[in-house]
Amino acid sequence: MSKRIVTFGEILLRLSPPSHLRLTQATSFDLYYGCAEANVAASLAKFGLPVKFITAVPQNELGESSLSMLRSFGVDPVALIQGKRLGIYYFEQGASERPGKVVYDREDSSFSTLKKGMIDWEAIFKDADWFHWSGITPSLSLDLAVICEEALLVASKMGLTISADLNYRPTLWKYGKKASEIMPNLVKHCDLLLGGIGESEIVLGIEVNENDKEDVVFAKWMTAFPKLKTVVSTHRMHANASSNGISASLWNGKELLQSQKYNISHIIDRIGAGDAFMSGIIYGLITWPEDYQMALEFAVAATCLKHSISGDINLATVNEIKALMGGSGGGRVSR
Repeated sequence: MSKRIVTFGEILLRLSPPSHLRLTQATSFDLYYGCAEANVAASLAKFGLPVKFITAVPQNELGESSLSMLRSFGVDPVALIQGKRLGIYYFEQGASERPGKVVYDREDSSFSTLKKGMIDWEAIFKDADWFHWSGITPSLSLDLAVICEEALLVASKMGLTISADLNYRPTLWKYGKKASEIMPNLVKHCDLLLGGIGESEIVLGIEVNENDKEDVVFAKWMTAFPKLKTVVSTHRMHANASSNGISASLWNGKELLQSQKYNISHIIDRIGAGDAFMSGIIYGLITWPEDYQMALEFAVAATCLKHSISGDINLATVNEIKALMGGSGGGRVSR
């Protein structure tokens, strides 16, 4: 039986200038919907898994359009209809040596007005096996951090597998709390965690030494959070905004596995690449629970393909990802 997955987060309207224009040059925008947990939900649904996405949207055309988009991928959105606006972010696509840029406009959004007790988590998790969240949600407000804990306590009590992406965004932590004051109390509930060495101290409050390797750091994480079974991390070898190398690693408490490396020579859109990896590793661990290497290779191939797709959401199919894993890359036309 397929695992039923629940994700929780804010869905945003994304506005991007076309043709790699700068925000200061823009006279029109390409419109997309997405953001971390919504991207994971849509990708998992496209992989054929049953997924619920929990959020809040306003009662207007933008709120309904965002939910319709999720339904089009097969996601079952459960949205509180409240507040007056959908959060927005503007993304300027980088090119060559010019990096991309994100400008957020999400204060006072419908999602930000959520309070503890508004969501019946026991009802939400009734038929679920897996709960996924990311560090973006508790970064937005103390109320949302409290709601994350509320959800995690119920998910833990009900025996769900819990995953998280640390997703540290320094520009979002504005309400007087550091990530390291909030996140450890939430991460302690997780079975699977996506993060990197650079987030250890600033997000988890776990010190690392300059020469510590991944296996040492991730072993420290598992000591601090005994429920953790798997830690994954992506590695981006920067050439410039148009060309990257990407690989990933997985620590299962015994050995550090490394994926193959992909060289991405022409990036169309890198937003959502981490979410593509997260959905890939969730799908991989559900599909091949005894084969960590297979799950890791599926996830890194998924994130590789996401770089070729405009918008937040990875539109690659399971068969396309498996084909890339098997060496059918190179951009050849499929006939």
